[in-house]
Amino acid sequence: MLNDYLIKGIDHELWKEFKAACAHYEISMREIFVKQIENVVNDYRIYKMNFGEPETKKLEKGKR
Repeated sequence: MLNDYLIKGIDHELWKEFKAACAHYEISMREIFVKQIENVVNDYRIYKMNFGEPETKKLEKGKR
């Protein structure tokens, strides 16, 4: 099941340059986001295998 997500708080100029860079390299912005998510999750899984369950940091309400 696929869901839609909205990311807020991205600097406008950075977003424009990201879009331009993706267009230049002929890659999908979505594809890059998903690949980055996979990389972070894979690193987390490797950490868990080597060091056990990490302590999860709790975020203050309203902060991400």
